[in-house]
Amino acid sequence: MKQTSKIFLFIALITTNGCIKDENTPVINFELDKTAKILNYFESQGDFANSEQAPGLISANQLFNSQSEYIILDLRPADDFINGHIQNSINVSTDKLYEMVDSLYSVNQSKQIIIVSKNGQSSAYFVCLLRLAGFQNTFSLKYGMAYWNINFAKDWLQYLKDEEDISNTNENYPKSTLSPLPLINFPSSLNGGRELAEYRIKQIISQGFISGVNYETQYDFLLNPTFIKICYGQERLYIMPPLQDGKGHSFGTMWYRDIPTFDFRSIKNLQTLPANSQIIIYSADGQLSACMTAYLTVLGYNVKTLLFGANQLFYTRMISDPVLSGDTFKPEEINNFPYVTGN
Repeated sequence: MKQTSKIFLFIALITTNGCIKDENTPVINFELDKTAKILNYFESQGDFANSEQAPGLISANQLFNSQSEYIILDLRPADDFINGHIQNSINVSTDKLYEMVDSLYSVNQSKQIIIVSKNGQSSAYFVCLLRLAGFQNTFSLKYGMAYWNINFAKDWLQYLKDEEDISNTNENYPKSTLSPLPLINFPSSLNGGRELAEYRIKQIISQGFISGVNYETQYDFLLNPTFIKICYGQERLYIMPPLQDGKGHSFGTMWYRDIPTFDFRSIKNLQTLPANSQIIIYSADGQLSACMTAYLTVLGYNVKTLLFGANQLFYTRMISDPVLSGDTFKPEEINNFPYVTGN
Protein backbone atom coordinates (compact mmCIF):
# COMPACT_ATOMS: atom_id res chain seq x y z
CA MET A 1 0.00 0.00 0.00
CA LYS A 2 2.91 2.34 0.69
CA GLN A 3 4.12 1.98 -2.90
CA THR A 4 0.66 2.59 -4.32
CA SER A 5 0.23 5.70 -2.21
CA LYS A 6 3.50 7.16 -3.47
CA ILE A 7 2.50 6.74 -7.10
CA PHE A 8 -0.98 8.13 -6.73
CA LEU A 9 0.40 11.11 -4.81
CA PHE A 10 2.70 11.77 -7.74
CA ILE A 11 -0.18 11.73 -10.19
CA ALA A 12 -2.36 13.85 -7.93
CA LEU A 13 0.32 16.50 -7.67
CA ILE A 14 0.92 16.82 -11.38
CA THR A 15 -2.78 16.75 -12.12
CA THR A 16 -3.43 19.58 -9.68
CA ASN A 17 -0.65 21.74 -11.02
CA GLY A 18 -1.08 20.87 -14.71
CA CYS A 19 2.50 19.77 -15.35
CA ILE A 20 5.45 18.02 -13.79
CA LYS A 21 7.53 21.11 -13.30
CA ASP A 22 6.09 24.45 -12.29
CA GLU A 23 8.17 27.28 -10.87
CA ASN A 24 5.29 28.24 -8.55
CA THR A 25 4.70 24.76 -7.19
CA PRO A 26 5.47 24.54 -3.45
CA VAL A 27 8.05 21.96 -2.38
CA ILE A 28 6.48 18.90 -0.79
CA ASN A 29 8.58 16.21 0.83
CA PHE A 30 7.66 12.85 -0.64
CA GLU A 31 9.51 10.06 -2.37
CA LEU A 32 8.93 8.99 -5.96
CA ASP A 33 9.47 5.35 -6.81
CA LYS A 34 12.03 4.74 -9.55
CA THR A 35 9.54 4.21 -12.38
CA ALA A 36 7.88 7.50 -11.47
CA LYS A 37 11.29 9.17 -11.48
CA ILE A 38 11.82 8.06 -15.08
CA LEU A 39 8.39 9.36 -16.03
CA ASN A 40 9.11 12.63 -14.26
CA TYR A 41 12.41 12.92 -16.13
CA PHE A 42 10.83 12.29 -19.55
CA GLU A 43 8.18 14.92 -18.97
CA SER A 44 10.70 17.46 -17.71
CA GLN A 45 12.72 16.95 -20.92
CA GLY A 46 9.86 17.64 -23.34
CA ASP A 47 8.04 14.30 -23.27
CA PHE A 48 8.89 13.36 -26.87
CA ALA A 49 6.62 10.31 -27.05
CA ASN A 50 3.61 12.41 -26.04
CA SER A 51 4.20 15.23 -28.48
CA GLU A 52 3.48 16.12 -32.08
CA GLN A 53 7.11 15.30 -32.91
CA ALA A 54 6.60 11.58 -32.36
CA PRO A 55 7.47 9.23 -33.95
CA GLY A 56 10.21 11.40 -35.50
CA LEU A 57 9.86 10.55 -39.18
CA ILE A 58 11.71 11.73 -42.26
CA SER A 59 10.43 10.90 -45.74
CA ALA A 60 12.39 9.08 -48.43
CA ASN A 61 12.17 12.20 -50.60
CA GLN A 62 13.64 14.40 -47.87
CA LEU A 63 16.51 12.00 -47.35
CA PHE A 64 17.20 11.57 -51.08
CA ASN A 65 17.20 15.30 -51.79
CA SER A 66 19.70 16.11 -49.01
CA GLN A 67 21.44 12.80 -48.55
CA SER A 68 24.89 14.23 -47.89
CA GLU A 69 23.57 16.17 -44.89
CA TYR A 70 22.71 13.05 -42.90
CA ILE A 71 24.38 10.10 -41.25
CA ILE A 72 22.43 6.96 -42.17
CA LEU A 73 22.39 3.93 -39.87
CA ASP A 74 20.78 0.79 -41.31
CA LEU A 75 19.51 -1.69 -38.70
CA ARG A 76 18.64 -4.54 -41.05
CA PRO A 77 20.42 -7.88 -40.86
CA ALA A 78 23.74 -8.03 -42.71
CA ASP A 79 22.36 -10.16 -45.55
CA ASP A 80 19.58 -7.65 -46.24
CA PHE A 81 22.08 -4.81 -46.14
CA ILE A 82 24.38 -6.56 -48.62
CA ASN A 83 21.47 -7.16 -50.98
CA GLY A 84 20.76 -3.46 -51.18
CA HIS A 85 21.17 -0.30 -49.11
CA ILE A 86 21.27 3.47 -49.41
CA GLN A 87 24.70 4.69 -50.48
CA ASN A 88 27.03 5.62 -47.60
CA SER A 89 24.75 4.08 -44.99
CA ILE A 90 26.32 2.14 -42.14
CA ASN A 91 25.05 -1.28 -41.11
CA VAL A 92 24.66 -1.35 -37.32
CA SER A 93 23.38 -4.15 -35.11
CA THR A 94 20.86 -3.04 -32.50
CA ASP A 95 23.11 -4.08 -29.62
CA LYS A 96 25.65 -1.49 -30.86
CA LEU A 97 23.11 1.20 -31.74
CA TYR A 98 23.20 3.23 -28.52
CA GLU A 99 26.98 3.23 -28.44
CA MET A 100 27.18 4.32 -32.09
CA VAL A 101 24.66 7.15 -31.73
CA ASP A 102 26.28 8.33 -28.50
CA SER A 103 29.67 8.44 -30.20
CA LEU A 104 28.35 10.38 -33.19
CA TYR A 105 26.41 12.76 -30.95
CA SER A 106 29.50 13.57 -28.89
CA VAL A 107 31.26 14.72 -32.08
CA ASN A 108 28.42 16.73 -33.64
CA GLN A 109 25.06 17.19 -31.92
CA SER A 110 23.51 19.00 -34.87
CA LYS A 111 24.27 16.36 -37.51
CA GLN A 112 21.02 14.50 -38.08
CA ILE A 113 21.10 10.72 -37.86
CA ILE A 114 18.60 8.70 -39.90
CA ILE A 115 17.70 5.24 -38.63
CA VAL A 116 16.65 2.86 -41.40
CA SER A 117 14.83 -0.45 -41.06
CA LYS A 118 13.03 -2.80 -43.41
CA ASN A 119 9.59 -1.21 -43.16
CA GLY A 120 9.82 1.63 -40.66
CA GLN A 121 8.38 -0.24 -37.71
CA SER A 122 11.52 -1.09 -35.75
CA SER A 123 13.28 2.17 -36.69
CA ALA A 124 10.36 4.15 -35.21
CA TYR A 125 10.69 2.05 -32.06
CA PHE A 126 14.42 2.70 -31.69
CA VAL A 127 14.19 6.39 -32.57
CA CYS A 128 11.67 6.85 -29.78
CA LEU A 129 14.09 5.22 -27.34
CA LEU A 130 16.96 7.35 -28.59
CA ARG A 131 14.90 10.55 -28.36
CA LEU A 132 13.91 9.66 -24.80
CA ALA A 133 17.61 9.22 -24.06
CA GLY A 134 18.23 12.77 -25.24
CA PHE A 135 19.43 12.24 -28.82
CA GLN A 136 17.16 14.79 -30.45
CA ASN A 137 18.99 14.56 -33.78
CA THR A 138 17.69 11.07 -34.61
CA PHE A 139 14.93 10.34 -37.13
CA SER A 140 13.23 7.25 -38.54
CA LEU A 141 12.94 6.76 -42.30
CA LYS A 142 9.20 6.68 -42.94
CA TYR A 143 8.14 3.19 -44.12
CA GLY A 144 11.81 2.21 -44.15
CA MET A 145 13.40 0.84 -47.30
CA ALA A 146 9.93 -0.04 -48.58
CA TYR A 147 9.37 3.53 -49.82
CA TRP A 148 12.92 3.90 -51.11
CA ASN A 149 12.60 1.35 -53.88
CA ILE A 150 9.98 -1.19 -54.99
CA ASN A 151 12.51 -4.00 -54.53
CA PHE A 152 12.21 -3.59 -50.76
CA ALA A 153 8.43 -3.16 -50.50
CA LYS A 154 7.32 -6.79 -50.26
CA ASP A 155 6.42 -6.76 -46.56
CA TRP A 156 4.27 -3.67 -46.76
CA LEU A 157 2.51 -4.75 -49.94
CA GLN A 158 1.47 -8.13 -48.56
CA TYR A 159 -0.16 -6.59 -45.48
CA LEU A 160 -2.37 -4.02 -47.17
CA LYS A 161 -5.67 -5.78 -46.63
CA ASP A 162 -9.06 -5.93 -44.94
CA GLU A 163 -9.73 -8.54 -42.29
CA GLU A 164 -13.38 -9.37 -42.85
CA ASP A 165 -13.61 -12.00 -40.12
CA ILE A 166 -13.24 -9.43 -37.32
CA SER A 167 -16.50 -8.54 -35.59
CA ASN A 168 -16.40 -4.78 -35.20
CA THR A 169 -18.37 -2.22 -33.28
CA ASN A 170 -18.51 1.54 -32.73
CA GLU A 171 -18.94 1.18 -28.97
CA ASN A 172 -16.62 3.43 -26.98
CA TYR A 173 -15.26 1.10 -24.30
CA PRO A 174 -14.37 2.66 -20.94
CA LYS A 175 -10.78 2.67 -19.78
CA SER A 176 -9.71 0.66 -16.76
CA THR A 177 -9.56 2.14 -13.28
CA LEU A 178 -6.38 3.80 -12.06
CA SER A 179 -3.60 1.47 -10.99
CA PRO A 180 0.03 1.88 -9.85
CA LEU A 181 2.85 2.21 -12.32
CA PRO A 182 4.78 -1.00 -13.00
CA LEU A 183 7.64 -1.80 -10.65
CA ILE A 184 11.05 -2.28 -12.27
CA ASN A 185 14.17 -3.74 -10.68
CA PHE A 186 17.20 -1.45 -10.85
CA PRO A 187 20.69 -1.61 -9.33
CA SER A 188 20.54 0.00 -5.92
CA SER A 189 23.26 2.47 -6.92
CA LEU A 190 20.92 4.17 -9.42
CA ASN A 191 18.53 6.77 -8.10
CA GLY A 192 18.24 9.87 -10.32
CA GLY A 193 15.66 10.05 -13.10
CA ARG A 194 18.22 10.59 -15.84
CA GLU A 195 20.51 7.72 -14.85
CA LEU A 196 17.54 5.39 -14.33
CA ALA A 197 16.15 6.28 -17.77
CA GLU A 198 19.54 5.83 -19.43
CA TYR A 199 20.07 2.44 -17.80
CA ARG A 200 16.60 1.26 -18.81
CA ILE A 201 16.85 2.55 -22.40
CA LYS A 202 20.25 0.93 -22.95
CA GLN A 203 18.85 -2.32 -21.58
CA ILE A 204 15.86 -2.27 -23.92
CA ILE A 205 17.82 -1.27 -27.03
CA SER A 206 20.28 -4.09 -26.45
CA GLN A 207 17.38 -6.57 -26.48
CA GLY A 208 16.46 -5.61 -30.04
CA PHE A 209 13.05 -4.84 -31.44
CA ILE A 210 10.34 -6.41 -29.32
CA SER A 211 8.51 -8.56 -31.81
CA GLY A 212 5.32 -6.90 -32.93
CA VAL A 213 2.11 -8.67 -33.79
CA ASN A 214 1.08 -9.68 -37.28
CA TYR A 215 -2.68 -10.07 -37.49
CA GLU A 216 -2.23 -12.84 -40.03
CA THR A 217 -0.42 -15.13 -37.61
CA GLN A 218 -1.61 -13.84 -34.23
CA TYR A 219 -5.14 -12.58 -34.81
CA ASP A 220 -6.31 -14.16 -31.54
CA PHE A 221 -5.33 -10.98 -29.73
CA LEU A 222 -8.43 -9.34 -31.21
CA LEU A 223 -10.63 -12.06 -29.77
CA ASN A 224 -8.86 -12.85 -26.50
CA PRO A 225 -10.44 -10.94 -23.60
CA THR A 226 -7.24 -11.17 -21.53
CA PHE A 227 -5.42 -8.84 -23.92
CA ILE A 228 -5.79 -5.10 -23.42
CA LYS A 229 -6.46 -3.81 -26.95
CA ILE A 230 -5.80 -0.15 -27.65
CA CYS A 231 -6.40 1.99 -30.70
CA TYR A 232 -4.01 4.96 -30.48
CA GLY A 233 -4.73 7.90 -32.74
CA GLN A 234 -7.52 10.18 -33.88
CA GLU A 235 -11.19 9.47 -33.25
CA ARG A 236 -11.78 8.63 -36.92
CA LEU A 237 -9.40 5.68 -36.56
CA TYR A 238 -11.56 4.33 -33.73
CA ILE A 239 -15.09 5.32 -34.71
CA MET A 240 -16.42 4.84 -38.23
CA PRO A 241 -19.04 7.45 -39.22
CA PRO A 242 -22.61 6.02 -39.26
CA LEU A 243 -23.18 7.28 -42.79
CA GLN A 244 -20.45 4.95 -44.00
CA ASP A 245 -22.43 2.05 -42.55
CA GLY A 246 -19.41 0.62 -40.81
CA LYS A 247 -18.03 -0.17 -37.38
CA GLY A 248 -14.67 1.13 -36.36
CA HIS A 249 -12.90 -1.39 -34.11
CA SER A 250 -12.99 -4.89 -32.71
CA PHE A 251 -14.99 -5.64 -29.58
CA GLY A 252 -13.28 -4.58 -26.37
CA THR A 253 -10.83 -2.16 -27.98
CA MET A 254 -10.25 1.04 -26.00
CA TRP A 255 -9.37 4.38 -27.52
CA TYR A 256 -6.41 6.48 -26.39
CA ARG A 257 -6.04 9.71 -28.29
CA ASP A 258 -2.81 11.25 -29.55
CA ILE A 259 -3.13 14.88 -30.68
CA PRO A 260 -4.07 17.08 -28.85
CA THR A 261 -4.60 15.36 -25.49
CA PHE A 262 -1.92 12.63 -25.64
CA ASP A 263 -3.71 10.16 -23.41
CA PHE A 264 -0.54 8.31 -22.34
CA ARG A 265 0.65 11.35 -20.42
CA SER A 266 0.76 11.04 -16.65
CA ILE A 267 -1.78 13.83 -16.21
CA LYS A 268 -4.19 12.06 -18.57
CA ASN A 269 -4.78 8.30 -18.71
CA LEU A 270 -1.41 6.58 -18.41
CA GLN A 271 -2.29 4.87 -15.16
CA THR A 272 -5.48 3.39 -16.56
CA LEU A 273 -3.14 0.86 -18.20
CA PRO A 274 -2.99 -2.31 -16.07
CA ALA A 275 0.59 -2.93 -15.02
CA ASN A 276 0.36 -6.72 -15.20
CA SER A 277 -1.63 -7.27 -18.40
CA GLN A 278 -0.44 -7.81 -21.95
CA ILE A 279 -1.25 -4.77 -24.04
CA ILE A 280 -1.57 -4.57 -27.82
CA ILE A 281 -1.50 -1.11 -29.44
CA TYR A 282 -2.28 -0.21 -33.02
CA SER A 283 -2.03 3.15 -34.73
CA ALA A 284 -2.78 4.07 -38.33
CA ASP A 285 0.41 2.69 -39.88
CA GLY A 286 2.21 1.07 -36.95
CA GLN A 287 4.99 3.64 -36.69
CA LEU A 288 3.37 5.72 -33.97
CA SER A 289 2.29 2.64 -32.02
CA ALA A 290 5.88 1.31 -32.28
CA CYS A 291 7.06 4.55 -30.69
CA MET A 292 4.48 4.33 -27.91
CA THR A 293 5.41 0.69 -27.36
CA ALA A 294 9.00 1.81 -26.79
CA TYR A 295 7.92 4.50 -24.33
CA LEU A 296 5.61 2.22 -22.36
CA THR A 297 8.19 -0.59 -22.32
CA VAL A 298 10.68 1.75 -20.67
CA LEU A 299 8.05 2.36 -17.98
CA GLY A 300 7.70 -1.38 -17.41
CA TYR A 301 4.47 -2.19 -19.25
CA ASN A 302 4.09 -5.46 -21.17
CA VAL A 303 3.15 -4.08 -24.57
CA LYS A 304 3.42 -4.91 -28.24
CA THR A 305 2.63 -2.98 -31.39
CA LEU A 306 0.48 -4.21 -34.26
CA LEU A 307 2.85 -4.15 -37.22
CA PHE A 308 1.61 -1.95 -40.08
CA GLY A 309 -1.23 -0.77 -37.86
CA ALA A 310 -4.71 -0.35 -39.28
CA ASN A 311 -3.29 -0.80 -42.78
CA GLN A 312 -3.47 -4.56 -42.19
CA LEU A 313 -6.93 -4.40 -40.57
CA PHE A 314 -9.05 -2.16 -42.81
CA TYR A 315 -6.95 -0.81 -45.65
CA THR A 316 -9.88 0.01 -47.94
CA ARG A 317 -11.45 2.15 -45.25
CA MET A 318 -8.11 3.86 -44.57
CA ILE A 319 -7.33 4.71 -48.18
CA SER A 320 -10.85 5.97 -48.95
CA ASP A 321 -11.17 8.20 -45.89
CA PRO A 322 -9.67 11.71 -46.39
CA VAL A 323 -8.91 11.91 -42.65
CA LEU A 324 -6.99 8.62 -42.60
CA SER A 325 -5.51 8.34 -46.08
CA GLY A 326 -2.44 10.37 -45.14
CA ASP A 327 -1.37 7.47 -42.91
CA THR A 328 -1.76 4.73 -45.48
CA PHE A 329 1.00 3.04 -47.42
CA LYS A 330 0.41 3.94 -51.09
CA PRO A 331 2.08 1.63 -53.62
CA GLU A 332 1.97 4.35 -56.28
CA GLU A 333 4.18 6.54 -54.08
CA ILE A 334 7.00 4.02 -53.78
CA ASN A 335 10.14 5.66 -55.14
CA ASN A 336 12.69 4.32 -57.55
CA PHE A 337 15.70 5.73 -55.76
CA PRO A 338 19.10 4.13 -56.39
CA TYR A 339 20.77 1.77 -53.99
CA VAL A 340 24.03 -0.10 -53.80
CA THR A 341 24.84 -3.70 -52.99
CA GLY A 342 27.65 -5.36 -51.05
CA ASN A 343 29.32 -4.09 -47.91
